[in-house]
Amino acid sequence: MEPPRVNPIGLLETPPDLATAPRRFSRPLRLLAGLLLVLFLLGTMVTTVVSLGRYCLTTDSTDTRALPATDVQHAH
Repeated sequence: MEPPRVNPIGLLETPPDLATAPRRFSRPLRLLAGLLLVLFLLGTMVTTVVSLGRYCLTTDSTDTRALPATDVQHAH
């Protein structure tokens, strides 16, 4: 038994005696799982962007009262 190989054109050639195992889950179920994964990733990215956008738009960058005081010593 020989494994599948790629011909010079770039197409996969599967030998006729190669036994393939059936898929564990049906095609619609795999498509549904892929769709749910994509939706989850898109939702995660969108909520991150919206959250950072709101934070950046509502934070006053000139207000430094909440920052710790720094001791700046100048050499004379």
